[in-house]
Parts: sequence; structure tokens; C-alpha cells
Amino acid sequence: MKRVIDKANQLNETYGNDLDRITDSLGLSVMYEEMKGRMKEFYFRGAIVVRSDLSIREKRELIAHALGHHLFHAGNHLAMQKRIYSFGNYHEKQANAFAACLLIPLSKLSRLMDDRARIDEIADNFGVTEELVRLRLMIWANFEKDLSGEKSARVG
Repeated sequence: MKRVIDKANQLNETYGNDLDRITDSLGLSVMYEEMKGRMKEFYFRGAIVVRSDLSIREKRELIAHALGHHLFHAGNHLAMQKRIYSFGNYHEKQANAFAACLLIPLSKLSRLMDDRARIDEIADNFGVTEELVRLRLMIWANFEKDLSGEKSARVG
């Protein structure tokens, strides 16, 4: 998990969470297409293809998810789950965690947590779904928060 968090932080330091800048820097193209059934996105040969009729928040999350696959997993990937946060597969967990950390940087999240922002307010602030916020908070609690006040270096 540390590797995923570190890579998301590195990209945030360089590009913020601007997905257009990040995909351009990696030589990836993003396309929006009509898709039927459960297909939401796929990554194939340097292209991220996202279902065109999804909300902007879902599109952002799927692009960030596909970036996680691009950066951490060899080959091509399809996301056909009913829900994008499938916790049964290691690669999916990694890609989901990367998306959460990339789109919700800890420095900005910490300020909102200090202000006691609700999950829906955090989601609105970052332009993501509440489900992604919950995942990001879980990552923070399990891998970045340390009772001594320092960030944890636990590897997963």
C-alpha cells in the first residue's frame, strides 16, 4: 500500500489531481464511448476508455482507477463489476486505493477533517463519490494515521 500512496503523492506534487495533465504526462489518451451492460471502463494499449453516460465524478474515479492499473499492473484491464470498488481482487484493491489517494490528497483531506466536514461535503469538495471518500478515509486510518502523530510507514 505504501507504494500506491507514495506514487499518488508524487503525482499530486507534480500535477495536483488534474487527470488531463497526468494522462498527458504518461502518454495516455482518454476516450469516452457508449458502452452497454456492466462495462464502465477499460485500459488497453495506452488508452483509457470510459463509458460516456456516467457522471463526471464516476468518470474521474474510473480514469484514476485505470491510471492505477497502468502504473502498477502489466497488461490490459477491464472493469466490468457492478460496483467499481470490488474488494475481492488485489489488483482492483490497488487501483481503487491509488484512485482514492490521487483524487483526494491527504494534505487537503486533513484540513477538511480538521473542520469536521461530513462525507458528502468532502465528496463535493473533491468531485468524487461518497464511496471513494469512505475508501480514502479507510486508507488514511489504516496506513497513514499513527497514534503518535506521525505517518505510518506500514507496507501492504
